[in-house]
Amino acid sequence: MLKVGLILYSVREEMAKDPIAAVERVAELGYKNIEVCNHNAIQDSGCGFGVEADALKAVFDRFGSRVVSAHIFPLEKADLPAVLDYNRVLGNRNIVNPMGRFTTYDDLMRQCESFNRIGKICHEAGFAFLYHNHDHEFRTFRGKSILDSIVENTDPDFLSLELDTFWVMRAGFSPVEMLKHFGDRVKLVHQKDFAWDSLAPINTIGLTAEDYEMKPGESAGIDGGSDYAKNGGKFVITEEEAARARFIRSTAFTEIGTGIMPIQSIIDAANRYTQAEYIILEQDATRMGSQLASIEKSMAAFRRFEGIEW
Repeated sequence: MLKVGLILYSVREEMAKDPIAAVERVAELGYKNIEVCNHNAIQDSGCGFGVEADALKAVFDRFGSRVVSAHIFPLEKADLPAVLDYNRVLGNRNIVNPMGRFTTYDDLMRQCESFNRIGKICHEAGFAFLYHNHDHEFRTFRGKSILDSIVENTDPDFLSLELDTFWVMRAGFSPVEMLKHFGDRVKLVHQKDFAWDSLAPINTIGLTAEDYEMKPGESAGIDGGSDYAKNGGKFVITEEEAARARFIRSTAFTEIGTGIMPIQSIIDAANRYTQAEYIILEQDATRMGSQLASIEKSMAAFRRFEGIEW
């Protein structure tokens, strides 16, 4: 039975305005299992919005909520001991690397060594370390996907997966089959939903093996060297570019449970094939008037599924 959670990335605009008020509102809506999302880890080892761990935990405690996971980006540039200390106060034991950047096969192997090293530190401190995929981890080196290579070249005691089923689908694969494929390595599941009237294509990569294979000079993903990371989780583009990008991007997302993804089958597969304890809802973008209204609608829509508990 999967427990339903929410990543605070879904309400990042509200968090930026008043993080305590945003967390209170999320809890009032009934989300009890929370994934913190820090995309400002170069400057802030906590939740990314300058809130002390004790103060944040006090809010969760007051509403009977708890932190079950934390995204930390860029993890490779974060102060890992400080990150673990902060999350220990929150009561969280899952540390997630939310994305990476990959350039060559040798670079991928070096990153696997780094994942093992970070995972060993987390393991010895009583934490689990997980990698969260986007679509680009299904690009290939030497015919094998980046995500398969990560799984095969890391110790299962030191690295697990938070499988994002939306990005699996956007990469051209079946979320159900990927849950079965990665099996026990999956410890958390991320769930979004795809809008039936999206202007963006479902498949972001292509149809042939050649489309998927990384070419010399190509890079895929974002890391701590990006402008996004250096600017605390904000993309540095012109307002005109930002407006157009936001519009196209937003059309791909809809409130979770109202789109075209086979969510009941995903829940069934996660319960059957994986060791995942939580399915964490994530709303990247919404056409609704506010992010809070969006997560409220998702909760109402998601309640119709079986094999979950709140």
